[in-house]
Amino acid sequence: MFLGVILMFLSLGCQKKTEIPERLWYTKSAKSWHEALPLGNGRLGVMIFGSVAEEHLQLNEESLWAGVPEDPFPENIKKHYAEFQRLNLEGQYPRAFDYAMAHLAVSPTAFRSYEPLGDLYLYFGHNNPKNYKRSLNLEKGINTVEYEINGDKFVRESFVSSKYNAVFYHFTSVDKEEVECYIRFERERDIRKYVNADNIICVDGQIFDDPEGDDDNQEGSGEGGYHMKFSAHVGVKVEDGNIIAKGDSLVVSGTNDFTVIVSSVTDYNPDLMNFDRTIDSEKESLKIMETALNTPYQQIKEEHIHDFSSVYNRVKFHLGENPKDTIPTDKRIKNVQKGGNDNYLTQLLFQYGRYLLMSSSGFRAVLPANLQGIWNADMWAPWESDYHLNINLQMNYWPADVCNLSETLKPLSNFMVRLTEKGKTTAKKMIGSEGWIAHYSTNVFGRTIASGSTKSSQVNNGYCFPLAGAWMSLTLWRHYQFTQDQEYLKDTVYPVISGAVEFILDFLKENSKGELVTVPSYSPENFYIDPVSGKRLRNTMAATIDIEIIRDIFDACLSAEKILSKDKLTKRIHEVLVKLPSIKIGADSTIQEWYEDYEEIEPGHRHISHLYALYPSNQITKATPELFKAARTTIEKRLSGGGGQTGWSRAWIVNFYARLFDGNECNKHINGLLSGQVSSNLFDLHPPHVFQIDGNLGVTAGIAEMLLQSHENKTIRLLPALPKDWKDGEIKGLCARGNFIIDIDWKDGKMETVWIYSPKGGKCRLRYQGKEKEFSMKAGEQLKWANF
Repeated sequence: MFLGVILMFLSLGCQKKTEIPERLWYTKSAKSWHEALPLGNGRLGVMIFGSVAEEHLQLNEESLWAGVPEDPFPENIKKHYAEFQRLNLEGQYPRAFDYAMAHLAVSPTAFRSYEPLGDLYLYFGHNNPKNYKRSLNLEKGINTVEYEINGDKFVRESFVSSKYNAVFYHFTSVDKEEVECYIRFERERDIRKYVNADNIICVDGQIFDDPEGDDDNQEGSGEGGYHMKFSAHVGVKVEDGNIIAKGDSLVVSGTNDFTVIVSSVTDYNPDLMNFDRTIDSEKESLKIMETALNTPYQQIKEEHIHDFSSVYNRVKFHLGENPKDTIPTDKRIKNVQKGGNDNYLTQLLFQYGRYLLMSSSGFRAVLPANLQGIWNADMWAPWESDYHLNINLQMNYWPADVCNLSETLKPLSNFMVRLTEKGKTTAKKMIGSEGWIAHYSTNVFGRTIASGSTKSSQVNNGYCFPLAGAWMSLTLWRHYQFTQDQEYLKDTVYPVISGAVEFILDFLKENSKGELVTVPSYSPENFYIDPVSGKRLRNTMAATIDIEIIRDIFDACLSAEKILSKDKLTKRIHEVLVKLPSIKIGADSTIQEWYEDYEEIEPGHRHISHLYALYPSNQITKATPELFKAARTTIEKRLSGGGGQTGWSRAWIVNFYARLFDGNECNKHINGLLSGQVSSNLFDLHPPHVFQIDGNLGVTAGIAEMLLQSHENKTIRLLPALPKDWKDGEIKGLCARGNFIIDIDWKDGKMETVWIYSPKGGKCRLRYQGKEKEFSMKAGEQLKWANF
């Protein structure tokens, strides 16, 4: 059983602040995709441009992927992989790389992309609007466009309903001015469209992967042919007026109020991690459409607002008295770019991360949020919009539990369970292990063999990071720590983490010092200079992050076996733990990134993987003072070398400084993100101008970490990294490990009251500025701590 949402106990005790709707808003329409506003119900995503003359809705369906399931194993992989390991173990790194290129790299090295569903256009012919305003209400999950033409007011609102599983776009002429609207659906390729007898636009699609066509991956992305099928329908509901077909489009006329509805289904089966020809996507999509058309719009809207806001409102965050909402979002961002500090924009950024996670991994979602959540306009997305397991997918779910969005982990949990089954075959073929493995990137078809856009990337980023799946598994363990759901631990978490541990136990090799090390290994995407050959390399042995991950997953497995009264792996783990290398401090007083103290190629590299032990792990804390000090020096060195150049890397730095209890540095990097690494719709950007959702979700986690930490020995730290600019505020509804829900308010930089609610009961130790208090709570009990 999967524990859904952590229950929220509302109105624990914080004083209610004057609230204004949390929203993004603008005084002009979007001119590009990065200015449009996102909506989603986990399965369907839409970007709304808000154009007056011709509205544009760019559409996505979470499972619409090109390609087929492929795990291309090289011949004699077990033999060649063993030799690759031996050469790395002996320190023959250039030779090891060359050997892997000759015997392990195999085409297709990569897979195909997540694709958009299509584009819906609504032509109104309205021009020269006055009093234009478009907005995204985060609490309600509704996009609104308002404007006037010759004194007549028009309102358009849109949302994606969870209950009715469709996109809704409602047009109203407030002054009852009749309009004519021309509606068409477009997609670059792979569809047939027509209007049926009920005046519904029908879209029949099947992805054709042209074996002779363009391929973004130099060494191939898999076999060509006709693959996933999909369908979409566009219907219109109008009380008074006319709907007629014009070719494969619709014309609505003689009305001042109508609703456009979009439904879509693919034949992807998540249980198979493949498309399934027994699924009739056309029939299923039409069924959704018919239900939506036969239900009153106002009812659908009210149910959507209830469903969406009941999740969103679990967490309230205010910094000081909220200002009057008179500054458009894009102008707020520009003000921060000029060096300003905007607490309301920070508050908005935090809640926007929660909104994006809800909308891409909540409600109807059956797949995890990918590199772009569910929002992608490109037929071949950057990095295929895949699941990167060397930090990006992990970062997507950093805020899930602490920000009271527990249920968003359900798609990820289910995906990981299925991925382990694929990974068992790979582990068996590679090293004869009964465990499972997944390399650094995967897709909806569950590829677990190493991948990469080129053969060198397949070796460097793929084969050299066999612990990617183990790292991802720890997200499930952390979810258990928050929820304390033992059924979830037994049925889901333990099988996943124990399989990852089995692989690791079979994978480790003893080096000349008698230590057990990982070979091959790498520090994600960073090069070092080999002191023997002088070459720039990635492959090595026992990179620091590997050993840190192993210690965490061993600890998780030991804890799980104790809780579940199992002893399957406990003895073997204890025997291995004493032989693992320790975290080292290098000659420059930083945490050593590799087993040897190598010179790195990029001192400001975007990945800071050797600080995994600081965050998201808890191996470096104040209880390890030398490492704690070295961690700060490590960050400073990265930043002095130009680090933090990607949005997600900057977000990681916010989390690092939160763990170092430096709120002012946290706020500096939040403002750094806002001032140069987000688009006007607050989407996180990867250079040169690519949306990646991980930065949004990572900074939301970082802000939560500034206010509440629960990773240290069953202790909950309150306001551990409060910046001076956050003088007054409140946070309501954050969650701590042990299944506690916390409300905190503060004034003049000092905490006034903390309220704690325990859905399941248990002991809770709170710490604030050297003071501690322990509570023993019953299930459903609420308590407060005040008078500091």
